[in-house]
Amino acid sequence: MNEASSTPETGERVVIPFLPALRKKLAKRLSPPATELVVTDVGARSRFWRGVGAIWRQLVAFSVVGAAAVTLVPHPALASETPVPGAKDARVRNVNYDPDQVVTIVGSFRHAIEIQFGPGETISQAALGDTVSWQIAPVGNIVFLKPRERAGPTNLIVVTNANGSPRTYHFNLSLGTGQTMYGIRFRYPREERALVALQAQVAQAQTAKAIETTVTTAALDHAVIEGTRNMNYTVQGDSALQPTEISDNGEFTVLRYPGHADIPSIFAIDVDGTETIVPYDVREDFVVIHAVYRQLRLRRGTTVLCIFNEAPLRNDRGDRTGTVSNVVERKVKGQ
Repeated sequence: MNEASSTPETGERVVIPFLPALRKKLAKRLSPPATELVVTDVGARSRFWRGVGAIWRQLVAFSVVGAAAVTLVPHPALASETPVPGAKDARVRNVNYDPDQVVTIVGSFRHAIEIQFGPGETISQAALGDTVSWQIAPVGNIVFLKPRERAGPTNLIVVTNANGSPRTYHFNLSLGTGQTMYGIRFRYPREERALVALQAQVAQAQTAKAIETTVTTAALDHAVIEGTRNMNYTVQGDSALQPTEISDNGEFTVLRYPGHADIPSIFAIDVDGTETIVPYDVREDFVVIHAVYRQLRLRRGTTVLCIFNEAPLRNDRGDRTGTVSNVVERKVKGQ
């Protein structure tokens, strides 16, 4: 459609057509975060919105089932009776925690051994079979062991508090030369898998929520351009304030000011001629007024432009959803 022509100097009203660029340039607006938006019956009957909703539900289901599968897949026991040598130094070793396994620790006379448990874990009790030949010093989530004399094998039992839950560790202690250990670090594969599964579930749920927000936002934005458009507008006044497009759909009035032009103050004219400032929001080049008026008056300083709606007032959408769209309904949470 052609751009509008203006002849404000003659005092004539000039017809302003609506260009289709609005459909491409409306920016997204987020709904208030404290609200709950659901699809209405009208939206559920719409083929487009029904398809979008189906995609969203599949993503939600995938996030829950996928995370559950990661959590519930059985894994073989990974505990080892003898700690595995580390990649850099064989004297620093790793072992997977299993309450039903006894871990063998080989020490060396006059050498200390460090046993490190899980982060945040605290030692509640530590019991040595031979308290004469071995010295023990628990500190936080670490136990320090040191053989004080050459003696036969003995055992060690350690009970810890892991975030409110007890853990029990059983050790077989002996002295040797070929398998001397300086450090033992426990790993917790089951907890690590559960944490990874939880993080994946949270991430996927956040993605699904973001898609849901995008769907509802798109529906709210689409409400501005849906329905039959009225382009029967004329203007009178200073052309410096004149928008290049004016239209409404019976519920929203849209003015276009391309190139991020300065937007004048916008007033509605009551039947008695008084001016009332109107609510609106800006979406890129477009000013979206949240109502339809018989007459609008734009002001910037001493310059004035009047906009006249020459078509009969109408409202094609009889239902009310608490939002600008008949596809998305606002409800109080819990109802």
